[in-house]
Amino acid sequence: MVSTAVPAGPVRVRLAAFFGRCSYAVAAADQVALSLFNFVLNLALVRLLSATDFGIVSLWIAVSLLAVGVQNALVNGPLSVYLPAARDAAAAARLEAALATVNLAATVAIAAAAGGVILFADAEWAPHEPLVALAIPLFIGIGLYREYGRSTAFSRHDMAMLLWIDLPYLAATAACLAAMLIWPQRLAGLLAAFLAMSAGGAASQLCLRWRGGFRLPPLFRRGTLAAYRPIAGEVGWSLVGVFANHVETRSYTYIATSLAGLAALAAINVVGVLFRPMTVLMGAWSRPALSQFVRLLARGEIAAFERMLYRALAVAAIGSAAWFFALSAAWSPVERYLLAGKYPEAGLLLLPWAAASGASLLRYVAGTALTAAREFKYMAYAQLACGGVAAAATAAMILWQGYAGAMWGIAAGNALCAALHMVRLRRVRRPGFVASLPPWEG
Repeated sequence: MVSTAVPAGPVRVRLAAFFGRCSYAVAAADQVALSLFNFVLNLALVRLLSATDFGIVSLWIAVSLLAVGVQNALVNGPLSVYLPAARDAAAAARLEAALATVNLAATVAIAAAAGGVILFADAEWAPHEPLVALAIPLFIGIGLYREYGRSTAFSRHDMAMLLWIDLPYLAATAACLAAMLIWPQRLAGLLAAFLAMSAGGAASQLCLRWRGGFRLPPLFRRGTLAAYRPIAGEVGWSLVGVFANHVETRSYTYIATSLAGLAALAAINVVGVLFRPMTVLMGAWSRPALSQFVRLLARGEIAAFERMLYRALAVAAIGSAAWFFALSAAWSPVERYLLAGKYPEAGLLLLPWAAASGASLLRYVAGTALTAAREFKYMAYAQLACGGVAAAATAAMILWQGYAGAMWGIAAGNALCAALHMVRLRRVRRPGFVASLPPWEG
């Protein structure tokens, strides 16, 4: 993707400096735009696709989120945690080249694995129409490269680069979505849905390269991966945590599909769409907040670290409750107009989704702080335990109450994980904790 900067003109320098000073505001505005747009995109797909087709799209979106989680552990997390801690510019350049190499290899492997699953699986969720079967791994691969570019922008505090990635994405995807809405008889289908979600990522890559100002790092050269070895152990634990976290938060996708079918999964995810803006806004907070947590710990400012943590927890809790009450008050028009009356029993999922979403946000805040403290091994163990609890509770609730009970299981897993994270964070106050954090020596 990107690595070594080349000299920029005075206008670009001034713009970069302006966006750098407003990094939090730009990141928040960017994520608000993405949140609103993804909200509209999902609602449009709800209206355009049948319940079964929307269930298939939902399932592969969950797979793509798992792929992004793997990428976050292998590449994007180290960009935020280890790159700022590099001892000099040369070490940072070596690590960035290693991360770019790992990213390319991981992206190709993940997309190929998705294609292989579609090719050999004999299930309703694995469409065998040739173009759709190709569009799904393409959607996953393009999404991974877009996330890598965004993480690079955040690691460099280059908000201008972030906008060059996200604005073309929004414009191109909006154009595809508009075409689907204008000509639903021709374009409303699985192929169009996956291509529409891929087009924006492809447009952002083209615009980023047209913008210039960066060169590709050296990939797959001898010794390129040497800078990755010092962090491989912690990355491994982070990777375990990613899979455990996916089980904890997304196991309902696979369990509901197996026990209740794709139409039930579609109904669950339709209500989940309504809570997605809260999750995306939390993601906007976490990107710059992770770097800030790291800096506060590095300077030994534990009181400031805790104030930032508790403020974020309070905002997450209050925001989740406010969003639930707003949706409850407006549920009748939401069900009639936004969901097009296709999911008459969706209201039964509102309260369990609110519980699961609120607990997830609290877990996410505490997990961001633990990531800054490099508690990867503990997080992996905690999420393994919580993932097992969530999966078992989800299956039990579906068998007991039907698919409407699925999210209670996820809420239980998220709440347990948030509690375990907060207990672990008490270690930050212990004397000598900051000094015990090993510096990265890449």
